[in-house]
Amino acid sequence: MKAIGVLETKGLIGNIEGLDAMMKAARVDYVGGLTLGSGLVAMVVTGEVDAVESAVAAGCDAAQKAGELFCHLVIPRPHRELYKCMPLRGAPAGGHAKPDVVENIPLTQALGIVETKGYTPNIQAVDAMLKAANVTLAGQARIGAAMVIGLVQGDVGAVEAAVAAGKSAAAEIGQVVAAHVIPRPHTAVGETMPDMKYGEALA
Repeated sequence: MKAIGVLETKGLIGNIEGLDAMMKAARVDYVGGLTLGSGLVAMVVTGEVDAVESAVAAGCDAAQKAGELFCHLVIPRPHRELYKCMPLRGAPAGGHAKPDVVENIPLTQALGIVETKGYTPNIQAVDAMLKAANVTLAGQARIGAAMVIGLVQGDVGAVEAAVAAGKSAAAEIGQVVAAHVIPRPHTAVGETMPDMKYGEALA
């Protein structure tokens, strides 16, 4: 999986300006966009590390000039499962695209949750959680008012380590609303897990 870059803004004008600048600044591919509520909009690009870094820097400058930059992120080597949290390929912000896969992941182990304001800090958290310990992705959901949750499961100790890493990573670039570990989740909790809807893996 190539590097990914995320640009998140507090309005659509800054995001359009930012995306235009990103695509013109370097050889990157547009993955898709998301609207999160409370005016937050995120766009994702992928490509070689240097290209993504250049693109995101250009996008930040453009969004900043529009007065709408919220946060940004470059992950040089994303975890192999992170593509499941990406916008569907080609989806415009606020638009819809049909997922290739709709996956309901059974909840069978301890559950770790990191909730953030905005998509970008949550992607940072999920990537950090998956890399920090032997856990698996249990889901990601956008729940309105710009809130996003990332969920992992595994042995209790691994989940605790993962959540600590995810919380710390997200706090570096944005706001962590809450983080929690449920050692033995009730079966009813499993019924509330969001379906993972995603496209093909990013090249």
